[in-house]
Amino acid sequence: GKFLKLGKGEIQTQGHEKNSILADAYEALIAAVYLDKGFDAAFQLVKSHFTPLLHSIAKPMSNMDYKSRLQEIVQLAHKSIPLYQIIEESGPDHDKTFVAQLKVKDIITLGSGKSKKMAEQEAAKQALIILEKSVSDEP
Repeated sequence: GKFLKLGKGEIQTQGHEKNSILADAYEALIAAVYLDKGFDAAFQLVKSHFTPLLHSIAKPMSNMDYKSRLQEIVQLAHKSIPLYQIIEESGPDHDKTFVAQLKVKDIITLGSGKSKKMAEQEAAKQALIILEKSVSDEP
């Protein structure tokens, strides 16, 4: 924000730190690159700034489980939430295995585990792998 030219009032109210002003400036920068160099250049600009952020969010964090990380990413990027459903139970009562299905946008994954929570965690892990791969594969 220190490179933005602001009016007196905005300078006095720390406008160079306001998220709304910074977002507007970034949007204008993307638009200028798009108008001058086209879609591919604008996409590369956005990708160069946001891919590291998405990768850092998707990396394992010791204090966050897969379901929490997935929900955070999906809510931020897609404005939706993952839906989990236990679709299969097998084995005797003392040694059950559960299969969970996860649906979010156009992604469907399965996970299995010795508890419903473990099955959902595995399904979330698989979805995170798919999301990370899709970010890496974009032009």
